[in-house]
Amino acid sequence: MSLPRLLALLLAAAAPACATRPASPAPASADVAGFTWHTWTSESFATAARERKILLVNVAASWCHWCHVMDHETYADPEVAALLRDHFMTIRVDADARPDLAERYADWGWPATAVLTSDARPVLELRGYQDPESFVALLRELVADQRAGTLEGRKAAPAPVARDADLVALRQAAEAQLDRFYDEKQGGWGRKQKYPLAALDELALLRARVFGEAIWQARALTTLDNELRLLDPVWGGMYQYSVAGVWDQPHFEKIGAIQAGALEALALAYRRTGDARWQQAAHLQRGYLLGPMQDPAGGFYTSQDADLQRPGQPPILGADYYALDDAGRRALGIPRIDTAIYADLNGCIIAALCLLYAAVPGSDAAPDGLSLQAALAAGERLLAQHRTPAGGFTHAAGDAGLLHLRDQAAVGRGLLALHRVTGDARWLAHAQTLAEFMRSELEDREHGGFFAHTRDPEAVGVFAERRKPIEENGLAARFLLELHRQTDHLGTPPTDAATAMRALRAVSDPSLLAEQGRMLGQYALALAEATLTPVDVTIVGDLGDPRTVTLHRAALRLDEPRALISISAPGQRYPDIGAPAVYLCTDTACSTPIRDPEKFQASAQKFLATVP
Repeated sequence: MSLPRLLALLLAAAAPACATRPASPAPASADVAGFTWHTWTSESFATAARERKILLVNVAASWCHWCHVMDHETYADPEVAALLRDHFMTIRVDADARPDLAERYADWGWPATAVLTSDARPVLELRGYQDPESFVALLRELVADQRAGTLEGRKAAPAPVARDADLVALRQAAEAQLDRFYDEKQGGWGRKQKYPLAALDELALLRARVFGEAIWQARALTTLDNELRLLDPVWGGMYQYSVAGVWDQPHFEKIGAIQAGALEALALAYRRTGDARWQQAAHLQRGYLLGPMQDPAGGFYTSQDADLQRPGQPPILGADYYALDDAGRRALGIPRIDTAIYADLNGCIIAALCLLYAAVPGSDAAPDGLSLQAALAAGERLLAQHRTPAGGFTHAAGDAGLLHLRDQAAVGRGLLALHRVTGDARWLAHAQTLAEFMRSELEDREHGGFFAHTRDPEAVGVFAERRKPIEENGLAARFLLELHRQTDHLGTPPTDAATAMRALRAVSDPSLLAEQGRMLGQYALALAEATLTPVDVTIVGDLGDPRTVTLHRAALRLDEPRALISISAPGQRYPDIGAPAVYLCTDTACSTPIRDPEKFQASAQKFLATVP
């Protein structure tokens, strides 16, 4: 194996979750060095089958450095181009635009290269950059096998049967798996590539607070302290990851999912500690999201390139560009921003901004109300441009065809976050309709769990097999568990909770969980939330009363992962005592009413100390 290819294989990485997926390559169907990138359509697959052409699927991202290198060096090679033109159906996929394919090929990083038979049975997958010499040799071998009739697809493994597993045991097993990845020396999970894995930061803080594992708070804060090295000190925005087992050799692309996770993790750190450094970092991160990444009409963009690409000139690599100050950068130009607006990403950013608004005081330059305004604008845009008549959400505005589980789960959590911080019942109503859509169109009624997307009648070969991705099922379970706890007092059947727990068991096969490695944060968080004792924090009062608003803001700042915060009219769930008040309740006990916002934290902590 050549040295460039070996280095590329070591550097290419899988995408994180919500947190978690990467962004748009060169336009599909563009003629590149004599061959054509086709779009992912039924016609492309039909042509491959009819003409007996080998399928080559390239999953790429606009911000991906090695994707650009492979375009310029490998796909531009005349011999590579000739082989692809004559013997292959070449299909290019934008990883951000197709969450189902991003999930399917995430283990191979970007660029991911999948080779399939003419009838779409998998032959092999390649991770990251492939140098021209090695790639030509591989393509020739594939063509020879096709001519000899020996190019065969792998047999798919049978789907594992869902286990009737104990959720506490599943949680402990998931945590034990993640613990093996924790780096005691550098912090973070994983040793070669240092990712800002926000779900694991959140899980560590939860374990410290709820399950009494104090060591995990120190580990979470150590990790976040190191993650600050990936935060652009000039514009804000967190770089995707760092290589060589350290935190100060970043890849400089700024991916929207990373931005949402970073903002959420920093807000949680401030809520836990009150340390101003987390507040300052969160405000810097917010400035990036509400600045170059926010669409003026509401909503948030997808990613920003690592390098500055200039027509007719060599690119300026991220390491050189981001070492400059603001004036130096602007004098050269701004790295490309992918201005696509996707539902899953916006759902994650809405949830993060709502947490920031709830937990972190604003600054004079940017009051905390800006976070809520931006979250509300993004939510309204999702309702106006992405919501379908059935209550689901398209990935991009106006999409026809598949609807994706990741979009539904992320938007659902965003809707609940908006309800939590505003008390506006319409956000909760939209979340309830969305949950009904998920059960109707995405749930595996026979075995439990959710499929990655709605049924695709045009899919062929391996792509006709519906997958149940673990992290997306974890995200969906978190949405449904919170929704159940928000509506339980209405006397509705516990459908959402039962569906969530069934989903967690449906994807609990140990071998599949092991394959996830450290990318298990959403699933582990869902298991934790399914097995903890929930605490209802209900503000009883009229939202038009400033005293109610003040009590609500005090409750929102409560550092309690078990807390479910809602607003109720006097006399609806709790008696009208003539003034706004807060009640904390478990399934067996309630606190006395708390009326004074200044005494709320101390009174709440006194009650919480009695909760198992």
